[in-house]
Amino acid sequence: MDETKLLSFHARVVKDINEQLVLKLIQEHEIISSSDLVKITGMRPSTIFNILKELSAKSFVSFYGKGESTKKGGKKPYIWTLNKDAAYTIGLDIEVGEITSVVLDFSGGIIAKKNIKLDTGRTVDELAENITKVVYDTIAQNNIDNDRILGVGIAFAGIVDSQSGIVVMSSILPEMNFPLLEKLSDLPFHVLIENNANAAALGLKWNGNDKSKTNYLTILVEIDKNVSGLGIGIVINDELYRGASYSAGELYPHLPTLKELLSSVRSRFVESDILVNYSSSLESIDVEFLLETAKKGDKIARLIFSMIGNVVGQTIAPAVALLNPDTLIITGVVSELEDVIVDSVRKEIEMRVISITSNSLNIIADKYHHYSVAVGAASSILEDFFGLPISRLQKSNPFLPPVEPTI
Repeated sequence: MDETKLLSFHARVVKDINEQLVLKLIQEHEIISSSDLVKITGMRPSTIFNILKELSAKSFVSFYGKGESTKKGGKKPYIWTLNKDAAYTIGLDIEVGEITSVVLDFSGGIIAKKNIKLDTGRTVDELAENITKVVYDTIAQNNIDNDRILGVGIAFAGIVDSQSGIVVMSSILPEMNFPLLEKLSDLPFHVLIENNANAAALGLKWNGNDKSKTNYLTILVEIDKNVSGLGIGIVINDELYRGASYSAGELYPHLPTLKELLSSVRSRFVESDILVNYSSSLESIDVEFLLETAKKGDKIARLIFSMIGNVVGQTIAPAVALLNPDTLIITGVVSELEDVIVDSVRKEIEMRVISITSNSLNIIADKYHHYSVAVGAASSILEDFFGLPISRLQKSNPFLPPVEPTI
């Protein structure tokens, strides 16, 4: 790269970085004054003014009003916030026989969510066709213009090479290493593909997690009649850790299926006013029904969820001991029974790790429950968009020279 081109490159990238830095600060603070932006970034007031003017012209930010003057008096500062309606992201959680969709606004707020029962397909082409249909149906049902779609995030159970958009292995299709991103190339949007537990971790980074907590594990628990699974999303120093081969957190433990759990306590159904009627028809009980039964206080249904929590706690205790996170977030449909799941997970971990680790561990249930993965998939687009542009460039081309923002 010759000197003239290099200088041009630096000027362009520095401008982009400064603009993106201001946008990210507004996103992180929700509302912030132009004077605070000057203090935080060290940029000149005129630079901040021009950046805000540019971002406002793009409809990314909105003037929120005037703040209070300082004790010394002077002009009231101008307050800025994100324009929530500037753009939208779509997130899809792909499961066998269903797709869960979520729409987020530009600030990460949920504006729509839906669970769609359908045959996801038996081939990559059929799967891509069904995903495309769900995307366009979601846009139409929510009256969103295509040009306001920032991107589509898609989450899968299994191992996903998120850089290339290849699903290495998944329970959705028996095929290995299928190029899903390539199959979705007809979609006129930015598309990202991610592992489901990693997506859930990204969603909590954007929505609902304590911002002071930067080292946490998201435990995605899925219990079905004949298939159960557990995945871990790992966030270290506020960055998602995927591993060398995109398989970090894939423990592949044996989690009992719902059918196995029900069979193990069938003899105690007589103690339940509700489950006693299902002793001879276990196959008619799904996790949603069992969850509603437990919410009504049924002790046998609550016992089953406590058993699930015990297995989860036993399984993840080694990961807690190894990584020493500050927070453990239980997500998936079982997280709706927060008190039972969190208590049983905590007890198992306390028995298996040293007290200095368990005493500092905060265990909570995710508030999005069944929609956490779809929320995370949509959040992956925001994570990508709000990242500084130089980091994206240098990821794709490590030979680019380092560039520092001007201050």
